[in-house]
Amino acid sequence: MYLVRPIHSVAFVKANDLGVEAHIGRYDTRPGWDQYVPFVRGVHLPYAGCNLAALDADERERSIRAIMAAIESGRQYPVDRMVVHTAAFESLDTVRVGDYGLMIESFRCLADYARDVGIMLCIENQVLREPAHRRIYGDCAEEWFGIHRDIDRANVALTLDVSHAATSAAVHDDVEARRRALFDFLRRPELIGRVHWSDACIDRNEARFNDMHLVPGQGDLPLDFHRKVKALDAVKLLEQNCSEQEVLQGLAFVRRLD
Repeated sequence: MYLVRPIHSVAFVKANDLGVEAHIGRYDTRPGWDQYVPFVRGVHLPYAGCNLAALDADERERSIRAIMAAIESGRQYPVDRMVVHTAAFESLDTVRVGDYGLMIESFRCLADYARDVGIMLCIENQVLREPAHRRIYGDCAEEWFGIHRDIDRANVALTLDVSHAATSAAVHDDVEARRRALFDFLRRPELIGRVHWSDACIDRNEARFNDMHLVPGQGDLPLDFHRKVKALDAVKLLEQNCSEQEVLQGLAFVRRLD
């Protein structure tokens, strides 16, 4: 089953055998959410206002508690795993605000809490922004996999966000280097428990510091990369703000990859 954002009509979701992802504190608070509840097959935990790496102990504790509360809210849905951003800033406007080791401690706390209620956390790779604006942990493949290794909990996996990966790849000098960097996100497929599937443009470097979230098939990411994404043993969300017709185009592209 493929998921979409709950921005399309319930009739469209039902007619095309789709599910939706419940973003706790975002989509589930909108009027009319109840009609989407029967179609929820994924849960995304909040990240706005959170910094799991915060040097400020009170801020870090508030962030942990906010995500714990969202895990509790998400347990009403039929899922065994939840997507979580690193939500962990090292710097904002060049000012250091967080620490990697503190983030790992926060995630271990969250993972232990999630384990006790039967939930796996899937940590999403992050958008690579201009360093002068912010530095958030997990914005390249090496660090993303390293975070998973350092947390060292059996109920922690990864969420691959394709558009975020493209921002990381797009900073390289030539097209082949960008493509190699993109495929680097797939070197441990067994760790990937969820996918946010989009397209992007890396050949002309349009994805450089630009989270494009194009409909699959509308960008220039290699077909073989898309095929490998499709082959991942994970629930896949087509994560675009787009029309229903564009969703159908994206689904047609995905199905042609066989």
